Amino acid sequence: MQIDPRVKSKPVYQPVEIDKSVQQHLFIAQNSSLSEMHELIKTCTTGEKSYWIVGNDNSESIPEDTTFISNETFAETLGDLFAKLPVSSNLYVSGVTEAFIWDVYNIATKAGLADEQIKMFKPLSNERRLFCTHCYTITDGVTQSPFECPGCHRLLLVRDHFSTIHAAYVGVQINAEDPNETHPIEELN
Repeated sequence: MQIDPRVKSKPVYQPVEIDKSVQQHLFIAQNSSLSEMHELIKTCTTGEKSYWIVGNDNSESIPEDTTFISNETFAETLGDLFAKLPVSSNLYVSGVTEAFIWDVYNIATKAGLADEQIKMFKPLSNERRLFCTHCYTITDGVTQSPFECPGCHRLLLVRDHFSTIHAAYVGVQINAEDPNETHPIEELN
């Protein structure tokens, strides 16, 4: 049996636009990715706006009323914030990593927001979070395939199969039949 390499569930990011009928707009960015939303923010002329940055950002174009959240507390802080939002709200999320964008998405949906309320920008880096299907280790910052799992030390093929629950791609052992078999390293995109 061969696996069809065309079967993929890699997220596709559509262009993000402001919904002018929305009462509250929240712009959420990871580190220095708020600049990715600069043009979009300029088109937001209706409703209340707030800006949230997880981590640090020393860009010159940060709105002065921006709130900074630490990486350690962002899940709890955003969860509380999202639970208090009016029904007529939209989130605009940009991130350096795809894992961050989907972590925010998962926090928002857990707080009761609908998919339509969450607008996600394409991540700035090709870094992936990887879920090992053998030992269930989750590893951030993976940029190449194959990748050696830090948990079970198997050589993993990084698939384009994405789990929204884990905000991670699936890794399966690439050399299961012959552990001594080597494979060329490829950069992920």
